[in-house]
Amino acid sequence: MGTPSIAAEVPPARPALRMLAAALLLPLLAACGKASLDDAQQQAIAALGKQLPAPYRDGLVVESVHRHGDDLVLVIRSPDITRAMAKAKPEVFDALRADEQEAMHELCGEASLAPVYAAGGGVRRRFVDADGAVFFESALKASDCSSP
Repeated sequence: MGTPSIAAEVPPARPALRMLAAALLLPLLAACGKASLDDAQQQAIAALGKQLPAPYRDGLVVESVHRHGDDLVLVIRSPDITRAMAKAKPEVFDALRADEQEAMHELCGEASLAPVYAAGGGVRRRFVDADGAVFFESALKASDCSSP
């Protein structure tokens, strides 16, 4: 019958080695993805930051952009309306919040944000009053910008 092959004599350790290699490589791959997102965010902040402050709509101003975890946050200030005024008219701000959430999809077409979405990051618009108190936020995930 022929000589037995070496593979027949060696115990099947390959699955265990593959599992060990995967366990070691996953954190490295995650770190690479994080670096890619960090780079994309920094580039977007640099590009968008050159245009700020900028008028938004209805007297609002896009004041700044910064990173917060996997998201970029566009801070939009209302110089005339306070958080107390917003609390007094919740139905107005609920309607504004819903309108802004719909408007977030406009950001899918922003070229400087495309690398952020490709790396898995998202974008938020944070609406604040003159003192920096937050009215609300609208969010856009990378998956919201997927092509149909």
